[in-house]
Amino acid sequence: MISLGVDTSTPAGSVALAEDDRILGEVNLATGGHHQERLLRAVDLLLDLAGVEISRVEVLGVALGPGTFTGLRIGIATVKGLALARGIPAYGLSTLQAMALLHREMGLPVAPMIDAGRREVYAALYSFDQDGLHVVREERSGPPREFLEALPAGPVLFCGDGARVYRDLVAGVRGPGDRLEADSCFLGSTLARWAVAGLRAKSPWTLGMLRPNYIRPPDAEARPRI
Repeated sequence: MISLGVDTSTPAGSVALAEDDRILGEVNLATGGHHQERLLRAVDLLLDLAGVEISRVEVLGVALGPGTFTGLRIGIATVKGLALARGIPAYGLSTLQAMALLHREMGLPVAPMIDAGRREVYAALYSFDQDGLHVVREERSGPPREFLEALPAGPVLFCGDGARVYRDLVAGVRGPGDRLEADSCFLGSTLARWAVAGLRAKSPWTLGMLRPNYIRPPDAEARPRI
């Protein structure tokens, strides 16, 4: 079973192909530029390098956010179009949950933080056991200090560009046992594997379920009208 995972929710864009649980390839970009200019080119490049025809892809996975308004729309719309054209299922996953799953083998609760602008972050806290992922602190947006001060005591792994931007604040508020993963969170492989798991479990899906998870209103909606 071959799956395609797509993430355009943050500047760290990523697409990946997986065959069952084996990653066939991944294309990652954290440089400048817009996802609409490179997403389909990245998918075409990945398929070409992996030697896989798009007709062999049986399931799709996509990050639903939170993240950038335009980026979310591009990734979700592209996956919806592929699902509709091919007649295959597509599963969405919270970007914050995907970031946590990326680091699940580290043996610590994971606190993904995405820079939301306006001196705020999108953030949550997750833990793992034999039953999978558990939500310890729900997804939220707000000042990073408020999020950090609300976390329980004990070592936590922080990841994401929000953790990188506010690393000094994390160090000042939290304890010495915490860990910071400063590298970009490339989620294509995580999403591809998530899609395979969803199809195997016969999880329900519809195109209508692929909705952007903004957490807070987009900037254009948040501005007061004059």
